[in-house]
Amino acid sequence: TRLDTAALRAQDQPAPMLRGLIPTTTRRRTAAQATAPAEVPWAQRLAGLAPEERERAVAELVRTHVAHVLGHTGPYDLDDDRPFQEIGFDSLTAVELRNQLGTATGLRLPTTLVFDHPTHAALTAHLLEQLSGEPAGSSPAVRATVVASSDEPIAIVGMACRYPGGVASPEDLWRLVSEGVDAVGEFPVDRGWDVDALYDPDPDRAGTSYTRHGGFL
Repeated sequence: TRLDTAALRAQDQPAPMLRGLIPTTTRRRTAAQATAPAEVPWAQRLAGLAPEERERAVAELVRTHVAHVLGHTGPYDLDDDRPFQEIGFDSLTAVELRNQLGTATGLRLPTTLVFDHPTHAALTAHLLEQLSGEPAGSSPAVRATVVASSDEPIAIVGMACRYPGGVASPEDLWRLVSEGVDAVGEFPVDRGWDVDALYDPDPDRAGTSYTRHGGFL
């Protein structure tokens, strides 16, 4: 595909999916830049603030990067309890937000960050705890989550469940596993099958089944 990369480079906020296609040039650092003091890490920056100011600072950090990832020109006015998916986040932008927050804070964040902490309040509380060791005072409690040690960029955002035992949702599947339910049952009678003719005790007879039971999707 022929792309007008000059036009992409001229955009102030190119779409996140297209940013990697824009050629970049390596600029030589000047002596002043080389000797400039490094930016103060976020953990040290928060240490000098009051608890309320810490939470406000982290909340603003999240708003700023959410706006940048979604292509807004200024900080996004987020509803603390509105899920990120409702304002336009998908797997791609979720990873982009994780990358930006990781770069800004210096934290090693999982690729499932936005799905583990799916609202502004939950994500702010999580980052605040990671940076300062103290939970956000006014944010709702965040449900503890188990983060996989793998750093592969994979996030499960949906499941289609059609399993034996009446399973039609992830909750049903978990119930089946956790309770040790036996999902084997008799042949279904609502599929237009001639169940009586289908059964034959001779396992060598073609076109028949020598059992009346099975696990049916």
